[in-house]
Parts: sequence; structure tokens; C-alpha cells
Amino acid sequence: MPQFYGKTRTRYFEDRKMKSKYAKVFSGAMSALLLSFAVFFRIFLETLPCVISSSPDCLLSECGFSGAKLRATSDGCAYYIANLPVKTADLVEKERKSVILCGTPFGIKIRSDGVMVVKTSEQSPAKTAGIKEGDIIKQVNGETVRTNSDISKAVQMSGEMTNVVLERGEREMCFQFTPKLEDDEFKIGVFVRDSAAGVGTLTFVEPKTKTFGGLGHSISDVSTGETVPLLSGEITKADIFGIVKGKSGSAGELCGLIFPDKETGVILSNTEVGVFGEYKDEISGELYPAAFRQEVKTGAATVLVTLDGNAPKEYSIEIERINLLDIDGSKSMVIRITDPELLDETGGIVRGMSGSPIVQNGQFVGAVTHVLVNDPTRGYAIFAENMLSKALPQ
Repeated sequence: MPQFYGKTRTRYFEDRKMKSKYAKVFSGAMSALLLSFAVFFRIFLETLPCVISSSPDCLLSECGFSGAKLRATSDGCAYYIANLPVKTADLVEKERKSVILCGTPFGIKIRSDGVMVVKTSEQSPAKTAGIKEGDIIKQVNGETVRTNSDISKAVQMSGEMTNVVLERGEREMCFQFTPKLEDDEFKIGVFVRDSAAGVGTLTFVEPKTKTFGGLGHSISDVSTGETVPLLSGEITKADIFGIVKGKSGSAGELCGLIFPDKETGVILSNTEVGVFGEYKDEISGELYPAAFRQEVKTGAATVLVTLDGNAPKEYSIEIERINLLDIDGSKSMVIRITDPELLDETGGIVRGMSGSPIVQNGQFVGAVTHVLVNDPTRGYAIFAENMLSKALPQ
């Protein structure tokens, strides 16, 4: 049989076939890898902010997000990777804000604009008609309602038929149904909540306008998770008297005592990035310049937290990642507690720490908002710019 470089004809063609097969597998794997990289890179570019706020003292050449550096251009700014421009952005000049950082506990009392449905009874008139948890009931039988008793009184006005006007998200909806008569009283079968109270952390006070900001996220109903629509509210003094330590799978908590007769401010808005309002009490302390989002860097930082009474203390943390997928929201950064003392006391981030201000390079860069329940040493934080844009719009 003829030889091909020391191989039989059959073996020669089998080797070529095998090499061809490996080459196709390798080529396919490389194509899939390149496609995955292209998709990832496209998503990365899409999530980079299209509008950058800055002030004359902000050096864009030292700013950016996740490896994409910013540089000023003749008509705005652009992102560069390895000295190659990859995306343009509009540059908006704004005044850099300076605020007094707090890190102190505060009591929260709010009354909702309307009444939130937290549960509907099975086979009740309301559930059968289509009313759901999270709906905000605004009127019953033509009467504006703000409390559970308001609803009860309005239902009794027209026992044969009940008309309900409510809000579901951005929509206003109307329902008409017949209530049930139980114990000589008409009932529609809804459980509602008209107010909320709790303890959080005050983030900052702007001394010129006496505007305060806290929490870094909205006040939500504990049953539905929906943001409570604000009718009115106040903040009060509060003290921390105990700590429930967090552990994997179970969030801890700062136990606070609210002093309802010691009001310190009026809540004017309850938003997805915090609660804001007018501060009425005396305030003093060091002014911190607020960082723009692109100035925040991964690396070492500190957080102001109160673990006892109402006196905050500074603890070390690490900003691990800028979360481009939620850059405008309340989960803009992933942070990790590194301070041994804070870890020993709390186990990491616990409920009640929401709003604790974060400082990096002498600037106010953000505030703690959420804990990762499976790893309480880590959690999310919001950019200072996101809070200040709601509190002090320009």
C-alpha cells in the first residue's frame, strides 16, 4: 500500500478529517466568543450615560465609567477606550452642590394620598370585580377617602352598589359592584393601609435651603412593595438602642426609638431615590462637596453610620463596582463593608442603615440603599448626584 510521509493512505485521510473537524470546532467556538464579546460591548456602550453633568472644577480626563474614560470635545464629551472614541455624550454644566452629611437616625411618619390595598379577601366583591393588591383607592361612592374608616363610611352610603375610583400605576380605573351585607354592615372585602412609620438614616441637609434627603430609596408598603403615594409626612428625632446582627439569608436591623413629639422636618416628596423635604431643626457640621457620578471610582471609601444613640461614626468600605444597568436608580454601586468593627457589630449592612452617606476622596459620593441578603457584607448604594437632582433640581 502506498505510504504518505510514513502513514498509510487510510490513516493519512483519517488524520486530515480529524484536523478538519477540530478546525471547524475551533472556528465555531471563536465565532461564538467574538459574537458574545460584540453583544457585551454593545450593551456596555448602550448603558454608558448619554448626558454628563459637570462643573468647571470637574476634570473630565480623570473621570469615566468602568474603563471608559471621558474627554471634553468641541460639542460635548466622548468616551474613550484605549485612546479610541467609542461614544459621544452631551455635557451639561451644573453648579457643584455642597451639603452637610448626617448619618444620623430619624423617625419617619407619612400619610398616603389615597388608601393602598394590601390584601383582598377570597371571593370578596372587590376581588371578584378586579381590585388588586397595590391599587390606590382614591374615591368610594363619590367621596374622597384617605383612611380605612373613610372607605367603610362611604360604602354604607349606597349599599346596593359601590363605585370605586382607584389608581393602578399610571392609570385611573373605575369599578362598580355590589357589596356583601355582614353583621348589618356592607363590606367590600379589602384590607388597606393609609400610613407608614419607621426608622431610617438621614443622609444630608443643604444648609442654604434647609432641604434634607434620606434613605436613598422610596418608602414602600411592607406588604405590596409599592411606593406609598405621599399626602403628608414628618421626620422626627430618633435614637438607636439595639442591633439585630445580619447573617447570610437573614437581614439584620438597627432597632430605633422614635420621638413623635420631636419633629425635625416636613416630608415633601417620596421618590424612588429617597425622601426629601424641609429641615426645621438646627443643623451644623462640615460641608462636603458632592461628586458627579463619573467622579466616583471603585476602591476604598468610608460610610457614616450610627450604631448607638444618635452619634454617627466613620467606617471603611470598598466600592466594588459601578452598576451601569441602574445608574440613574438606587442601586448604582455595589459596595462591601470592610471595617472589622462594623462587621463585628452588625455583620454588614442591616435595615435602618439605608441613607448612610458615603465619602470618597473628601467628597459625598452616595448613600447605602440595600443589602444583599445572602451576603450581608455587601449591598447597593445610590449616587449622590441621583439624590441631589431630586432634592435640589436646577
